[in-house]
Amino acid sequence: MSRRSLLVASAALAASQAQAQPQGERPPAEVDIVIIGAGAAGLAAARKATAAGRSVVVLEAKDRVGGRCIADTVNFGLPMDLGAHWIHAPAENPVVPLARAAGFALYDDPDRPRLMIKGRGPRESERENFASALRRSQRAILDAGEAGREVALSEVVPHDLGDWRQTVEFLKGAWDAGKEMAQISCVDFYNAVETRDMFCRQSYGAILAKLAEGVPVRLSTAATRIDWSGRGVSVETPAGTLKARTCIVTVSTAVLAANAIHFAPALPKRQQDAINALSCGAYEHLIVHLPGNPMEASPDEPFVIKADGPAVAKPLARIGGSDWWYLDIGGRFARDLAAAGPAAMKAFASEFVGNELGPHARRVLGEIHVTSWTTDPFVRGAWSVAGPGATPQRLRLAEPIGQRILLAGEATDEGLWGTVGGAWASGERAVDQALRWLNPPPAAPRRRHR
Repeated sequence: MSRRSLLVASAALAASQAQAQPQGERPPAEVDIVIIGAGAAGLAAARKATAAGRSVVVLEAKDRVGGRCIADTVNFGLPMDLGAHWIHAPAENPVVPLARAAGFALYDDPDRPRLMIKGRGPRESERENFASALRRSQRAILDAGEAGREVALSEVVPHDLGDWRQTVEFLKGAWDAGKEMAQISCVDFYNAVETRDMFCRQSYGAILAKLAEGVPVRLSTAATRIDWSGRGVSVETPAGTLKARTCIVTVSTAVLAANAIHFAPALPKRQQDAINALSCGAYEHLIVHLPGNPMEASPDEPFVIKADGPAVAKPLARIGGSDWWYLDIGGRFARDLAAAGPAAMKAFASEFVGNELGPHARRVLGEIHVTSWTTDPFVRGAWSVAGPGATPQRLRLAEPIGQRILLAGEATDEGLWGTVGGAWASGERAVDQALRWLNPPPAAPRRRHR
């Protein structure tokens, strides 16, 4: 079941596979392109710029590469994605051919949702009512988006969904986009490329770690100030100041909105408005161990739980055929629960298993691990979401600034927003523009007058 469907390496590994500079060594004093952030967009930009023969340094605030796409290879007995896991829109995703060329095993999302109601399967009438409610809601949203109506999902979803409304609100809002339906534009939702998703047996995070090999990354080096008042840029970090001819900034819109990086002079109002309009939603994995397959679930089988409020999760069973499950939460509930801390998140996961998956799952429940992207100061959320009227801001965010600065990341992609593929494509587009600045076309020869 894809995130937009109608039916609904550890840090050490990643760090070691990048061409990280020793911590006691300063980055070069000056380069052609400085890239802020070693997530998908930053890695894509660095690879393409290096291939073009340009000097590059990637400054990464965290002690690893990968951004919001990272796998833990220590705690689960298999590489477990802590961030991005679904490989969206594989036919349009530029990471997919790179992953296949590197030997990664990709396979289709089984797309076989199982509906559960308080630990039991649905009656046929319940299944039909749910399918109808979801289908009619999706159709109404897509029709509004196709018509160019910049209104919220909540404005067009049918009012007669009955006791399935909260389930639809969770699936189309908090789980699908990381925000409530009232905060999501129908046009932005419609623009999102929707196809059958894929998974990677070695993890999505392992793909990013592999693609980071050879990239000149300076880890644990946060960019704190970018001065673009002169001809080039000066980037201040705790390790010193780096000068460059151009700068590509790939951090999340949430980090930019928090002014974690100071720009001098300030970014133009056009870009600042886009940053504020494309704020990040919240999405977290609660990863639970259910040995013995108490639900008789197939590998990677998606579940839908009938919701009776915002405190609900979306299970993905037996990840990669293992005994580990995702219980994914999103929206305001995810943000509040993450703010309450890991103990509160684990308590919810334990209660959810008992109440929604039943006594067999409750009896075998083992370890629980949780993510907290919303509280990470270098991420501050999941992915960008355009509210009503804000869809055009994606292209505005990507507009060149002073022939020196470019903003990149999934937030700048109209069709692949919220995805690793969208972030990667944006990094390549940003480098194309930077190279045009660095390699201006030759001036036309002057004609001699006789």
